[in-house]
Amino acid sequence: MRWLGVLAGTYVSLAMATIHSIHTLIPPKGYEVHLKILLQEILWTANVKRCFSIITDDLHYPIYDRVFFESVGRQVIPFFVMRANASEDFQRPPKQVELFVRAIKSSDCELNLITILNGWQVQRLLRYIYDNRSLNLQKKFILLHDSRLFERDMIHLWSVFVSTIFLKSQLDNKFTISTIAFPGILSGVLVLKNIAQWELGKSVSGKILFADKTSDLFGASVPVAISEHVPMVLWVNTSNSFQGVEVEIMNALGKALNFKPAYYRPNQSENMDWELENGYGNGNPDGYGQNESRIDSMLIEEVAAHSARFAIGDLHQFLVYLQLVELSSPHNFECLTFLTPESSTDNSWQTFILPFSGGMWAGVLLSLFVVGTVFYAISFLNAIINSNVSSGFFRCLRRNRGVPMDPKVYRRVSFRIAISRYRPSKESRRPRDLFDDYANCILLTYSMLLYVALPRMPRNWPLRVLTGWYWIYCILLVATYRASFTAILANPSARVTIDTLEDLLASNIPPSAGATENRQFFLDASDETARKVGEKMEVIAQSDDLTSRIAKGHCAYYDNEFYLRYLRVADDSGSGVGSALHIMKECVVYMPVVLAMEKNSALKDRVDSSIQHLAEGGLIAKWLRDAIVHLPAEALAQQEALMNIQKFWSSFVALGIGYVISILTLLAERWHFKHIIMRHPMYDVYNPSLYYNFKRIYPEQ
Repeated sequence: MRWLGVLAGTYVSLAMATIHSIHTLIPPKGYEVHLKILLQEILWTANVKRCFSIITDDLHYPIYDRVFFESVGRQVIPFFVMRANASEDFQRPPKQVELFVRAIKSSDCELNLITILNGWQVQRLLRYIYDNRSLNLQKKFILLHDSRLFERDMIHLWSVFVSTIFLKSQLDNKFTISTIAFPGILSGVLVLKNIAQWELGKSVSGKILFADKTSDLFGASVPVAISEHVPMVLWVNTSNSFQGVEVEIMNALGKALNFKPAYYRPNQSENMDWELENGYGNGNPDGYGQNESRIDSMLIEEVAAHSARFAIGDLHQFLVYLQLVELSSPHNFECLTFLTPESSTDNSWQTFILPFSGGMWAGVLLSLFVVGTVFYAISFLNAIINSNVSSGFFRCLRRNRGVPMDPKVYRRVSFRIAISRYRPSKESRRPRDLFDDYANCILLTYSMLLYVALPRMPRNWPLRVLTGWYWIYCILLVATYRASFTAILANPSARVTIDTLEDLLASNIPPSAGATENRQFFLDASDETARKVGEKMEVIAQSDDLTSRIAKGHCAYYDNEFYLRYLRVADDSGSGVGSALHIMKECVVYMPVVLAMEKNSALKDRVDSSIQHLAEGGLIAKWLRDAIVHLPAEALAQQEALMNIQKFWSSFVALGIGYVISILTLLAERWHFKHIIMRHPMYDVYNPSLYYNFKRIYPEQ
């Protein structure tokens, strides 16, 4: 890549047989000559080994002659030279300028020399370099002093051009060499620091001109935008401070670089959306891309607006962020997945009907009526064989052919006296058998099914034999029910969970996320299932009822595994629906977690190096374990036979159903006695037997 960049620019290779001392040159008079000598001194002390670049105008172009290049190199050093046109706008540079700058960056030149007198043109060039990262801004820069370079909107640029020196010409052909006061500019105040006064015959020191400014920030207060997000950042009321993995990392960085992190929460009321162009140029003459992305992260906004130098709060390495901020090396890789509702086969009150399937229950109920009908039919056939057929058999199937009795008959005293004196004959006094009434047949077969003994055995032997075999049937049925019921109580109920993206789509539960960037990640995925999830995904804000909404199946929330654990634990201590939440086992992606810094931040290399040392030393892993110690993963279902009140609740439901049916039956009997029997003309409250004797003689009246 280096030789490609060199060929793309103007490559000049000079072989020097003998190095002449700069001081042996005869110093001509004039501004240009003195500037040329000063630049030769600076380039000599800078000890450039790879390459350097020169961007100059027509006024300063004659400075860079053969003598200039012969006097600065200790060896064959490539360089790039470009003469700028006075009418060019470098913030919208032509194609050849873009190629020239790209060649400088690909060659990784150590020093960039810009001698353009027009400060406005230099300002536009620096903005272009900053916005597009056209050059490595941590390299050395030499500029001519111009007050237009230090306007208020240029402060954030100079906070990253920290290795820049300015040459200011004095009236007596002397030059003042100054630089940006760093880290003072991090507080928002731009101050130039004079580091040398140069005049003809003096030398300059490279250690002074290009001193390392990022290794020690001299205890400066650095604003850090913070957003609470477990396990990276968490506010602890007991200590009245922030804790978490990224807080520990920032504190460690503060000790390594000697600065004090000033944590603050961004103001949500001032939050705005960022719409960015994906790419710069792309063939568009105005330099803007066609595809737009949306960013709604408050942390990115704070850093992009230069309100904060750092931002922490579980930021992920999205490419769209790089258009606004600088991202550190990943300090962790998080499993991003969904928090979904969980259902269980433990239906509490329905436990007592679970031993049998629906078809089995239908068969049991059908056998109840079939066996009751068989008992009734055998009792009827036995009565026919014994010539003892009562008029009560199949009464509901026979048409009522009796002539209604005249109401006057009921009021006759003689009729009432005859009815009250009625005594049944010995044959008619013979009581009816147990199964001579269809209602009794159903009730008795039902009672035998529940292991309730018959009041007495039937008189007829066919019914006795059938009763015995029906008892065997009941024993087998109840034994089967008890075995299945015991197994249900002894074993944990199966959980119905969502563990893959396919399951999530099939469940028709709308997926949701807290940021547009997460939704865009799914939409840009190559997997078709992930794209379908992204099309259905909604961007929602954090709310107090989020976990209850998830438990009700209104949404499934997308975030890192540890934060989803926190939602479950926090909800268990609150509304109590945490047990109904399930973390999807399939990780959608392992996303790198980073810190956000200002675009082209001068501290990036130091921060990346410190993060690497913290990771290699095991401190980040230790801090993560400490942060999630109270966030356990989902516990496995218990395998032992443990009975709890939730499982036992079905017995109370069954008992309650028995109470309800008994009470309803009692009320029905009371209603029938009050509205049917008591309203019969033959009913007498003082002589109840009158009504029953009448019914024995005239059952159809």
